[in-house]
Amino acid sequence: MERAPVTAATGALGPVVAKLGALLGREYKLRRPTRKDVKFIKSKLKSVHSILWAIWDKEILDSESKVLKKEALDVADDVHDAIDDFILTMEPSRRNKHLMVQSKIEASCPFQDLKKRVDDVSGRCRSKWKWEKNKSVEPFSSLFSRRNSKSSPPSKPLPPRAPFVHKDAAELVGMDIWRDELITFLVGGGGGGEEEEEEEEETTTVPPQLKMASIVGMAGMGKTTLAHLVYEDEEIKSKFQSRAFVSVTPNPNMKEVLTSILQQVGAEPLAGTQARTQEDLIHTISNFLENKRYLVIIDDIWHREEWDIIRRSFPQNNLGSRIVITTRIASLPGDDFDNSKLYIEMNPIWSSLKKRWLYGFYRKDVTTQMKPDMVGQGFDGDHPIVRMCGGVPSALLCMFSAMAMVREQQEQLGVHVKACNVQDMIEKQVKRNGFQNTQGFEPLVESLQLGYADLPHHMLKTCLLYCSVYPENYPFHMNDLVMRWVAEGFTYKEDIAKGYLEELCNRGLMLRLEGLSDMPDYQMNPMMRNFLRWKSREDNFITCSSGIRLAYACRVHRLCIDDYQVDDGEVQVVDTLLELDWSQIRSLVVFEGAERCVPFEKLERVRVLDLQYHHH
Repeated sequence: MERAPVTAATGALGPVVAKLGALLGREYKLRRPTRKDVKFIKSKLKSVHSILWAIWDKEILDSESKVLKKEALDVADDVHDAIDDFILTMEPSRRNKHLMVQSKIEASCPFQDLKKRVDDVSGRCRSKWKWEKNKSVEPFSSLFSRRNSKSSPPSKPLPPRAPFVHKDAAELVGMDIWRDELITFLVGGGGGGEEEEEEEEETTTVPPQLKMASIVGMAGMGKTTLAHLVYEDEEIKSKFQSRAFVSVTPNPNMKEVLTSILQQVGAEPLAGTQARTQEDLIHTISNFLENKRYLVIIDDIWHREEWDIIRRSFPQNNLGSRIVITTRIASLPGDDFDNSKLYIEMNPIWSSLKKRWLYGFYRKDVTTQMKPDMVGQGFDGDHPIVRMCGGVPSALLCMFSAMAMVREQQEQLGVHVKACNVQDMIEKQVKRNGFQNTQGFEPLVESLQLGYADLPHHMLKTCLLYCSVYPENYPFHMNDLVMRWVAEGFTYKEDIAKGYLEELCNRGLMLRLEGLSDMPDYQMNPMMRNFLRWKSREDNFITCSSGIRLAYACRVHRLCIDDYQVDDGEVQVVDTLLELDWSQIRSLVVFEGAERCVPFEKLERVRVLDLQYHHH
């Protein structure tokens, strides 16, 4: 049997279509009406599967489309159960022990009711699709508002993204060492004019090479701001004859990127630049910079193939020129300028001693240094909302922005509130609505969404979403996560699962913990975890007990019980769990102490059961 993966995009549709195909194979002998129904259901679900696979995560679904998707995934689960139940009723053939025969006592059309549901869902999906195609030139124009897509780039190139730079450089505490290190790297090596040549007369025996600096780190760490601060430094301005700072989108128009470089380095305006080919632009930039000491900063580069195009425009002129790139992808710089490059990694580090994420070259808690005016008014530096920001500068600054908005709203009502009380309000909003729907966190959410949407295929997105089951700041081993992914059916090979984890780490979406063990622990930054938990909740992919509210209407397929306690403060969570339809749960993760509230006898359809008895 073909082993199709389970995904957050299509649920169990892939495995169900594969199972239906196997049911039509040589191992099973079905009655003619049953065989006809199975073929019909398989055809309809295969069509729905293709639609969901093509559009998920590149689009934003309207309310009607969300209902259609939910019904499609629910009916797929019901078909999955019906297939298993049907196979259990089959009997081995008397003539061929390898052949299973439909039982005589089984109803002649066991899939009749499901056939009607599948036909209904499939028909409404097709009708909606056709309506949208007739309404607009581009399919799914309002059903699915198109986002960036590697497989389907937008017909009109996206404009270059404006870099997110903190207005007040003083807010970026902890960056001084990195800034000084980068400036020293950029101005060193000669090639800066007659005065510099005299000062460096003793070191001119070696030609000043073209060198490259890479600033690498997860979203929100201040990579762009660090690069921009250095770019605007007066000493830097005086050392280079030509400079350019270009920010790149996840799916850039390379002609626009190259044109921006050409214009910024000071080349003569070219008539019909937009009509030039990519190769013309590369050669023009290279020829112009051939005899100049230049500094070019390429901000937020996403893909190696795009970087390979851009770097061809930079000549190796041995005049002390410098290239700086910022990226979230640790492997992207590769071996470029291997013997003459600087590598700055900007990721928060988990302190097991302080039980919190630390930031900056000195790995300190810099939260209270960012906004002294606000911090001095009863601010709690150890508050859960601060910890939720995970030592990420942009998350902390967004938190302060959200606090300022709440405080202003309260003051308009004539109410004066302490900073710690405002923090309580923000925490409640984030827990209830996620960063995605909390005012003030928009820049952070946009940055996180860009990284999530750029994942190259659905399986990486699915595996990353699943990692949100872990409690906040919970360390886990590679083997633990790999076994979970395989058990869930996201992949069926451990080596592929390990490759997925490595790629997520490479993109800064998962972080390795520093330690002495040969088997490293991994951890998800709480900022990313909150973002993913809300996405999982929106897609009904994983339901966590800490996020359940009363009157939870969705059918729960994957349940994680992560915060059960027997005190009065958790009564609402317990009551809500007891009201769930446990018979529909396919996957259950239970953390230590929570097993007491699980009615195991009601788990009729559970396929994955994970009891976590010990925290690391």
